[in-house]
Amino acid sequence: MRYYFNSILLTIFLFSNHIVMAEELISPNEKAEIELLRILDNMRNGNNDRALLIAEKLTKDFPNFKLGKIIYADLLSSHLQKKPMLSSKSKDKELNDLKSEAKARINFDSVYKREDLLPKSIIQLASNVKYAFLVELSKSRLYIVKNKSGVPDIIADFYVSIGKAGFHKKISGDNKTPVGVYKITSNLIDEDLPELYGDGAYPINYPNIWDKKNNKTGYGIWIHGVPRDVYSRPPLTSEGCVVTSNHTLKKLKKYIEIGTTPVVLVENVSWIKRNLWHQNKKEANKIIEKWKNAWESLDPYAFISKHSINFKSDNHDFEQRVAHILRIIKNKTFIKVTVENMNLFYYPTNKKLIFSDFRQHYESNNFKTSSNKKLFWKQEKDGEWRILFEDT
Repeated sequence: MRYYFNSILLTIFLFSNHIVMAEELISPNEKAEIELLRILDNMRNGNNDRALLIAEKLTKDFPNFKLGKIIYADLLSSHLQKKPMLSSKSKDKELNDLKSEAKARINFDSVYKREDLLPKSIIQLASNVKYAFLVELSKSRLYIVKNKSGVPDIIADFYVSIGKAGFHKKISGDNKTPVGVYKITSNLIDEDLPELYGDGAYPINYPNIWDKKNNKTGYGIWIHGVPRDVYSRPPLTSEGCVVTSNHTLKKLKKYIEIGTTPVVLVENVSWIKRNLWHQNKKEANKIIEKWKNAWESLDPYAFISKHSINFKSDNHDFEQRVAHILRIIKNKTFIKVTVENMNLFYYPTNKKLIFSDFRQHYESNNFKTSSNKKLFWKQEKDGEWRILFEDT
């Protein structure tokens, strides 16, 4: 009997360099996953009877959780000295998919919680943003980020599935999940959707303006649920969407504000110490402040210097922008620019790109307007950050 328990343990534990104990997880997390980790904790500590009881309860509480059923079946098989299914070399796709799901769930390391770290990619969340979603695509993990007095604190995380061909979406139909910064644009309710999407869906604005600038195509990227006859789906299973269990989707609902909640899709999360995060935030805000001061100075060349020679907007390239600035500023006696509700991100596809998204109020002696502005800042060879792309 001991041999077969070891087969189970080797199959599951050898997936992982680090096993997250159930007590390391924070309360809003997925209950089925917490129970799964409790089973593995007990198995590792030799409490096999206890593991079996938890596994039995797991299958009753979540009857459509196929991975839980397989673990339970393997535990039962050990008593009969039969070869556990998860340790078997199989060509069965469904079984191999369950192995992949087990690996993704068990391999997850909540290092951010143990070491009190923050995600580098989120530099600043606007004061009107209460929560954001950060999805670590390579780990099949979605983090709920709370805007805690300007600090992006992780309050929960959940297993998710992504595109069957992975990530870095480029073209329509490539079955990949995009990498970038997006917003949730609407809520599609259960009654209006096919069963594939489960309890509902939240579309995001892929392709965004940066995607379009880089000639990326496609549509219909959503965060959505699963059919009711399953609890979850394998890690690589969608046509590009981020897929959660229906249990998770219901929990996410209370954190979503349509048109406001950011969704940051990254390959890997870079976790940093809080003091470094605060330093990055300070430096990024200096970039915006210098740009604003240059504009208000009425010195056209100071303002021009904040633009990359590769600058593009909907209406201008660099030369056209220079001509526009020279023409406009000469008629001004004063310019006042106010920025509010500013989000700042290191853009996930380029380490030397900062994305700023804010509400701008502009006033001069002969013109006054307010608008939503998106600026993409590139750090150039001289170390200076300049505007590469603008959308107003």
